[in-house]
Amino acid sequence: MTPQTSEEQQAKVCINNLRLINAAKQQWALDNQKPSGALLIAADLEPYLKTNALPTCPAGGVYTINPVGYAPLCNIPGHALAK
Repeated sequence: MTPQTSEEQQAKVCINNLRLINAAKQQWALDNQKPSGALLIAADLEPYLKTNALPTCPAGGVYTINPVGYAPLCNIPGHALAK
């Protein structure tokens, strides 16, 4: 087994952050009775995140939250939730 590169480790952390953001979005939508496609902002999700703040990509990528029902994105290639 080869050791992971720094880039691989950063991608794993980023993907986990995207999972956390997606879970927070789903909980926010459920609590606020919002349908798929509903718009939200980072501040809407903060109470649903352990740190009360949106996580950041360790590689410096920028997250796009996207509407309810659409996966959040990172602008770094390879940093994405599985479809």
